Amino acid sequence: MPRVVTLVTWAFAPEWLTVEEAAELSGHDPEVIRELIEDGTLETREEGGVYLIEKASLREFQEALLMLRQLME
Repeated sequence: MPRVVTLVTWAFAPEWLTVEEAAELSGHDPEVIRELIEDGTLETREEGGVYLIEKASLREFQEALLMLRQLME
């Protein structure tokens, strides 16, 4: 059973997320998150050879995506 993501889930998520955590919060496939990192869409930092995604930049991307979807309706 998939995990339900709520505002509480977002609030208690760490400020820097692994690719897997970002995928779970956003509902995107981890490969999509990796592509967004490569495109420079998400703010990241590298720690020990692992990319971490800034939660705020993921939220901003999600909000922009929602606005775009609403405009297209």
